[in-house]
Amino acid sequence: MRGWIGKLGWGLAGLALGVGITVVSSSFAGDPQPPEDSQVLVALGQLMDTEHRRVDLLLDKGDVAGAIAALEELRRGPWPTRKVGGDASIQLRHDAYGRLMRLRLDHPEVDPQTPAKLLSIVEEGLGREAELVPDNVFTARLVAQKGEVLERLKRDDDALTAYERALDINRGLLDDLLGQGSP
Repeated sequence: MRGWIGKLGWGLAGLALGVGITVVSSSFAGDPQPPEDSQVLVALGQLMDTEHRRVDLLLDKGDVAGAIAALEELRRGPWPTRKVGGDASIQLRHDAYGRLMRLRLDHPEVDPQTPAKLLSIVEEGLGREAELVPDNVFTARLVAQKGEVLERLKRDDDALTAYERALDINRGLLDDLLGQGSP
C-alpha cells in the first residue's frame, strides 16, 4: 500500500508543478484567455485530478490497457472551448492527451494504432488553439510527442520542426522562471 501512496504523491507533485509552471507562464504571456464560465474550468480540473488518480492506480496494478482505456474515455470529452474554459481548459486537454500519447508510444502492443492514427490523435489534442494558449509544459510535451510520431512516419523534417517548437516552449518557460528572480 505504501508504494502506491508514494507514487500517487509524486504524480500529484508533478501535476502541481505543471499547474504552477502554467500559472507562472500565463503571467508572462500576452492576452491570456480567461474562462467565460469559471465553474466549467473548476469541474474540468476536478475531473482531471480524479482521472489522473484513476490512471495512476491502474498503472500501479500493471493495467496499462485499463489506463489507456480510461484516457481514451476522457479523450472523448466533451472538452470546453477556449472561449468557455479559457486557456487553462486547453492546457488541461493537452495534459490529458499527452498522458495518453505517452502510454500509447511506450506500449504500442496495447490496443495497437498506426502512426497515422497516432498523429491524428495528437493533432486532435493540440487543436487549433495550441498556438494561441500561453506556453506551458503540457503543450510542450504534446508537441514533442507529435515529433515522435512524425519520426515513425519517416517525416524527419516535420519531426524536427515539432521538436524545435517543444524546445522553444520549454526554453521560454525556463527563461521566464529564471528571469522572475531578477530585479
